Amino acid sequence: MSDARAAARAAEIDRIATKLKRLPVQRRALNAAIRAFGDEFDGAEWTAAFESEETVDINRVLQVTGGYLILVNNTIEAVKIGAGLADLTPADGRRGASGLIDAVRRDGGFSREQAETFISLYATRNLLQHASTDVQARDVHRQVKLLLRSLPGFVASFTSWLARHGVELP
Repeated sequence: MSDARAAARAAEIDRIATKLKRLPVQRRALNAAIRAFGDEFDGAEWTAAFESEETVDINRVLQVTGGYLILVNNTIEAVKIGAGLADLTPADGRRGASGLIDAVRRDGGFSREQAETFISLYATRNLLQHASTDVQARDVHRQVKLLLRSLPGFVASFTSWLARHGVELP
């Protein structure tokens, strides 16, 4: 490997490490944001705020959806970087994040359930970011809970997969 290529690889490893190190802090921030809707993230209280026209409610909702977006975005960016480091391309001609997640799954990095879960979480991220008026409160509520429940295992599988590809995180 040339010096320039080794330097580029080291820079990518640093980028992925930074993203993965931020995830626990961002996860705690999302947990703090959902506590505004009760200790168990009450669905009825969430829906009322999600559908509200009150500024205070909109801000509470934005803290949750913003936390969701940050976690999903940073995780997907880490997957993109990792796929590049492992020389993987999207599977079966699928484009974007879902193709990369499936490529990592096919390479043994994720279980089928983990891949399907994160593809679903990413689809919700896209809806929140690009078509937020089409998103239902109950769907976001379910996906936020799914993200918080699934993220630690997803990241653990991903970092193990990276290690199998010789990507040692600092």
